[in-house]
Amino acid sequence: MMHHGYSDSIHHALAFCAKHHPGPVSRYDIHNPLISTANVAVILARHHADDNTIVAAILKQLVDACPQPRLTDLHQGIARRFGGLVAGAVEASADPRYDPLGRPRAWKASRYEALALLAAASARVADIWMATEIHTCGMALTDIRRLGVEYARSVAPAPADDLLWWHGRLLEAVGARPGEFLQTLHAELRQLTGEVGVYLAEGQER
Repeated sequence: MMHHGYSDSIHHALAFCAKHHPGPVSRYDIHNPLISTANVAVILARHHADDNTIVAAILKQLVDACPQPRLTDLHQGIARRFGGLVAGAVEASADPRYDPLGRPRAWKASRYEALALLAAASARVADIWMATEIHTCGMALTDIRRLGVEYARSVAPAPADDLLWWHGRLLEAVGARPGEFLQTLHAELRQLTGEVGVYLAEGQER
């Protein structure tokens, strides 16, 4: 059976993300959110995730970037264009930045909510969270190696202790469900969070 590298649904998701992203977006910015979106898709593809997971991960990055007043219309647009399965995964994997009243959550409060949601989430949603965090860790490691450990917060706006706590709890949350998600993703996440942890611990000792 021939496997094709091109995916119309993934292409469509990337185009939808580029069209609806709140911006501004610059091709000269290494933290360009559309570059990050594509990188998360590549991470999932390298770990052999299916198209629906990759499409949902792409659209999750868009949802995470949009302000709260736009979210209802955006979720409806995603459901119309990509179907209920993808829309459900996007909504379940979206960063819980706002409480039920639409008020912004603090970073750590949103991490607590994310952990609670992950406990009941599907394997697809767990894969999306892991791929997103793998990309975040990769960017943090690049900045740390180039510029110093204090630049870890350029991609993860939290103190070192909180970031170490989050990484540990995230690994526990997905690790408690063996066999339900892509094990290779979990292994890579464990490796990268461990590397970030070493740098953060060294930075605290200085």
